[in-house]
Amino acid sequence: MPRLILGKPVIATLRPLSQVQFVAPPAEMEKKGYGGLFSLSVKVPARIGIGLSEPASVDVVTDRAVQSSSDHGDGPEGSGIAKIIWFDLSPGLHIVQIANARERAIRIMAADAQANRPDANQNK
Repeated sequence: MPRLILGKPVIATLRPLSQVQFVAPPAEMEKKGYGGLFSLSVKVPARIGIGLSEPASVDVVTDRAVQSSSDHGDGPEGSGIAKIIWFDLSPGLHIVQIANARERAIRIMAADAQANRPDANQNK
């Protein structure tokens, strides 16, 4: 399973939905489209955003339980990010499930909301 690293974008090649063995049933599942599974390790409690270049469904699964998203929205204009879904995650290993992507290739990035605030890096 490919690994997502906070702050590092990945261009992923997804599989047809019928070929993906999801850890938990996706909240939304269409008949056609692409999907994939990715691991994400979180060291401290954090609000993590999963940004996608294309519209798709995103679920984060921890210990086989789907985590509720805390917020969602569009990416910044001109950023190439179509959608960002935010999750409040505890430390540990999480599975990021992508489903219902229209295209086989998608750009994904996981980001820590606190680390990416403009004022967060001034005191370092």
